[in-house]
Amino acid sequence: MTKKILITGAAGFIGSHLLKHLKRKGHEVLGLDNFDHPCGAKIDCIEGDVLDKNLIDLLVKNVDIIYHLAAQINVDRSYKQKKLTFDTNVEGTKNILDACKKYNKTMVFASTSEVYGTAKTNLISEDHPLNPQSPYAESKKIAERLCVDYAIKSKVKVKILRSFNTYGPYQNVNHYGAVIPVFIKRVLSNLNPEVYLPGNQTRDFMNIKDAIQAYEIAVETLPDGVPTNFGTGEEISMDELAKKIIRLSGKKNSVKPVYINGRPNEVMRLQADISKAKKMGFSPKVNLTEGLRTYLEWYKKRK
Repeated sequence: MTKKILITGAAGFIGSHLLKHLKRKGHEVLGLDNFDHPCGAKIDCIEGDVLDKNLIDLLVKNVDIIYHLAAQINVDRSYKQKKLTFDTNVEGTKNILDACKKYNKTMVFASTSEVYGTAKTNLISEDHPLNPQSPYAESKKIAERLCVDYAIKSKVKVKILRSFNTYGPYQNVNHYGAVIPVFIKRVLSNLNPEVYLPGNQTRDFMNIKDAIQAYEIAVETLPDGVPTNFGTGEEISMDELAKKIIRLSGKKNSVKPVYINGRPNEVMRLQADISKAKKMGFSPKVNLTEGLRTYLEWYKKRK
């Protein structure tokens, strides 16, 4: 059945892919973005901000589903611009929730694995303690709590995705978490990829194709107000990631990882337990090697 859909943050990396995918499936999709950090993909999108309560009320009223991806996601920037981060990520989310409550709409909220902080167990399940280690992560934790409260107290239909690191074409190299495009850009430019010390910190990387699958499953199957992990269940260290990209690029004799001072409050380990998502039909299809090869080919053609 054709749906009317609003995507906030539609000019961003995941939002632009999701918008194109849903349009191809025949849905009527409206994109909203403030164009603070557009990814460069060509999409139709209106300019506006999730902090504009009147605009959000008007847009939500006329759609069936809202994918709320708009956020200030740069961790380094979140230390320097805490008010902007909390306004956008918390107040912006509240504006969407208020409109969904008013008009009885369904919302899909993009949370993040960053709310967990460094893993205390081999696999991070949804029951893992939340220990945000940056203003960005703290803002997402608060926004998540708002979603849960609205689901419980006001019966708002809100689905919560805790996505682990997503990568793929059009990812902005200036965003935190975009280590893969940063490494690829440097390696293909014959520059040594810079790895933050200690280098053994790990991440669980999910390809954009699998992320889109996650968003589709979320709106159909996730219970309201219950955060659910989406990733691959596999981890790789930053050191090994840099070396893998060098090998796949054919640059083994040209470049090598170099190590630079680490960031404050670095999250040392993130690996998703996706057993709950799998029970709802989620199954990641793209392994990291395949995804990196495809990304490298896309990047070379784009250059």
